[in-house]
Amino acid sequence: MEQRQAARYKLQVPAHVETMISGKNVRSYEWKTRDVSTVGAFLLTNGQLLENGTNIKVNLYLNSFSGSGSWVKMNGRVVRSESEGIGVSFNSQYQFVSNAPYFEMQ
Repeated sequence: MEQRQAARYKLQVPAHVETMISGKNVRSYEWKTRDVSTVGAFLLTNGQLLENGTNIKVNLYLNSFSGSGSWVKMNGRVVRSESEGIGVSFNSQYQFVSNAPYFEMQ
């Protein structure tokens, strides 16, 4: 039986993802979540997979009932790859931002 660190919630929201390839080229992806928890998420990747251990930056768009929303910006690492997507573990830091995602890779 699988035991998780935190409860997962079935939640499909837009995910803007960026990763550094070969130490200098930034690649961007527009995916959706399948489920989300406080410590990670599963991203539906439309057949585009990233290797386990890949560090990524993730923005998740959280809509509100009023039609406006906010982005939650965080860093993560790919911990699982499957045919439909990737499992991502988030670090403990995050930031809410009200504008569209923009990342500067470091």
